[in-house]
Amino acid sequence: MNPALEILPPGSAWQPWLGVFETLRVERGRALFVEAHWRSLQRACAALGLLRGDAVDFRAATGALPQADGRWRWLVGADGAGARQFFQAEPLPDPRQNFALVRSPLRVGAHNWDARFKTFSYLTHWQARRAQPPGTEALLRNERGEIASGAFTNLFWVRDDELFTPAENCGCRAGVVRGWILQEKPDTHLVRARPAALDAADEIFLTNSLLGLCPVTRWRERTLALGPLTRALRQRYRLACQREIR
Repeated sequence: MNPALEILPPGSAWQPWLGVFETLRVERGRALFVEAHWRSLQRACAALGLLRGDAVDFRAATGALPQADGRWRWLVGADGAGARQFFQAEPLPDPRQNFALVRSPLRVGAHNWDARFKTFSYLTHWQARRAQPPGTEALLRNERGEIASGAFTNLFWVRDDELFTPAENCGCRAGVVRGWILQEKPDTHLVRARPAALDAADEIFLTNSLLGLCPVTRWRERTLALGPLTRALRQRYRLACQREIR
């Protein structure tokens, strides 16, 4: 069956490549870190020139979520055109899981919108992710060869009890969980570094809103244990999530 033809009004700003989205973790019908996600969406909209003011505000819909686990996604097109929200009930990722990390041949532009925000043009990240088997995350570099992010995560590493993460001008996204980590650890070093920096890391971990905080247990030929800082931050993050759903 063909979908119904939608007639756009004259002057409609809808463009299939121009838009941003946010994905929120939902536990038992309660969305986590709604305000932080809203601020993230507004930053992206402002950077791309998508909204004038608060033309689209999904926060008031939190009470209408089903009493289930899953993901809640907000999408905003040009000037609010095509704004949508949807909930997908599904089992949440196991908080105890870990990942292998491998370097992807794909690159992202350090100043590109599709690297720094979750845009509709997210294909480089998706391509890098699809190239890996389950349990493996792809490391993306920018045009200078510096660490940018994972395909669907932000990246942190620990060396000599010091915490490091790529600076935003490397082409990483200012993710919500990344922001939480930086609040908890304001002495985190925001750096421009090449993948060789991970060779000397004592711990490596990944963050995103669905996964939370997950350790990397394999990088190149190295096997890494779950380190004390990763363990402590993961426990503190889980407590913060529990406070969100009370």
